[in-house]
Amino acid sequence: MGSISFDPFKTQGSSVNFTVDSNGLTQGDAQDDPAVRLKLASGVVTGTDPMWGGVGIIELIPAAMSKITGSKIAPATATSCSGFTVFNQAYHGITTPSSQVPQYTSGGSVHYYRLGSGARIPLQISAAVAALATDTVAMDANKFAWDPTNNWIDIDNTNGMPLKLLAVSTTGNLAAVQDPTTKSVNWDTTKPVGLFLI
Repeated sequence: MGSISFDPFKTQGSSVNFTVDSNGLTQGDAQDDPAVRLKLASGVVTGTDPMWGGVGIIELIPAAMSKITGSKIAPATATSCSGFTVFNQAYHGITTPSSQVPQYTSGGSVHYYRLGSGARIPLQISAAVAALATDTVAMDANKFAWDPTNNWIDIDNTNGMPLKLLAVSTTGNLAAVQDPTTKSVNWDTTKPVGLFLI
């Protein structure tokens, strides 16, 4: 079963939870769209590491005659990604004083949109993807791949997914970053985020 980093002795409130600043994008917060909202799916997290919104996933085929709890959801790999997790309608994410980003652990449910759903989702991007924002590159000129090491989208014109990059925001974003040592996940406002049509 997955675990979440927990520091019970911190007593301060989580920062940036009640911001009134409207600049930037929040990773994993799918844009409102009445034509797409009914395509929001729910599945059960597998594996040992928790998930959060804006993470690539693989949707596994459920076992025959299993409980109707949705598909099993595993972390995406560099070569396989079938959708992205979102925070939308996921009020059960766990936050702690040392991990401000809501997380979903193994055995719990997580919400996601499948590729081809038409959802618009802000996802953390590499510097190479951010560099495409020049007013000269077509939205569908590149293919993209999920980088499971850095938990972001990168360019991969050979084996990538045909996502459309609609916009890039380089400042004022909320991007989820996991500390490699403590495994806590917190918001970083310095990372670039791209708005993708999946």
